[in-house]
Amino acid sequence: MRRRGLRSRWRRFRKVRLPAALPQIFVGLKVAMPLAAIGAVIGEFQAGESGLGYLIVQADGIGDVATAWAAIILIGLMSIVLYFALVLMERFALPWIRETTSRN
Repeated sequence: MRRRGLRSRWRRFRKVRLPAALPQIFVGLKVAMPLAAIGAVIGEFQAGESGLGYLIVQADGIGDVATAWAAIILIGLMSIVLYFALVLMERFALPWIRETTSRN
C-alpha cells in the first residue's frame, strides 16, 4: 500500500506540480544567468589563472586597454547569448505559456 502512495505522489508531482512551477523556475534561471557570468569573472579577478577575468586583470596591468575591453565585450555577448538560449529553452519547455499569458 505504501508503494502505491509513493507512485501517486510522484505522478502528481511530475504531471501537476512541476509543470505549474516551471514558469517561476525559468524566471529564476533568467535572473541568475547574467549574475553567474559576473560572479565567474569576479572569481577570476581574485584567484584565476586563466579565463576572461584573468585576461582583463593582466591586460590592465600592462596597460593593454584594447584587450581588456575586448574581453569585457566578449563577456557581455556571452551573457546575452546564454540568456536567449534560456529563453529558447523556455519556449520549447513551456509551449502553453504563450497561449495563456498576454504578451504584446
